[in-house]
Amino acid sequence: MKDWLLLFLRVAAGAGLAYWAGHGKVFVEESRQAYAALLSDAGVPAAYFVTLLFGVVEFFGSMFLITGLFMRKAAGLMLAVSAIGAAIQIGLLQEPVSYLFFVNRVDGLGTGFFMLAFLLLLILGPGNLSFDAGRRKAAAE
Repeated sequence: MKDWLLLFLRVAAGAGLAYWAGHGKVFVEESRQAYAALLSDAGVPAAYFVTLLFGVVEFFGSMFLITGLFMRKAAGLMLAVSAIGAAIQIGLLQEPVSYLFFVNRVDGLGTGFFMLAFLLLLILGPGNLSFDAGRRKAAAE
C-alpha cells in the first residue's frame, strides 16, 4: 500500500508542477516573459535566466519525480527551487505566508503544498514502484 501511495504522490506532485509551473516557463514564451517581468519588477537580478532555470528544474525534475528515476536528487533540487520561489513570494513580492497554500491563485500555485510533497518524497524515497527500485534490484543481482 505504501508503494502505491508514494507512486500517487510522485505522479500528482510531478504532473501538477510540470503542468502548472514548469511547462509555461520552458515552452510558452508569453508565460516566460510574464514571470520574468514579475521577478524583474520585484528586483530579482537576471530575471529571465532565473525564470528559465526554474522552468527547466520544475518541468524536467517533475519527469524524474514521476518516473522515480534519481527521485531523491530530483525531489531535493525541486524542494530547493520551491523554497527559493517561496522566499521570492514572501520577501520580494510581499505576499502573506498563507498564499503559499492557495491553489486558486496564479502566482501562488500552492507552493507550500509542493514543498511538503517534495520533503515527504525526499524522506520516504521513491518506493518499490520506481525506476530507482529497479536499478537497485539489478545492481543486487
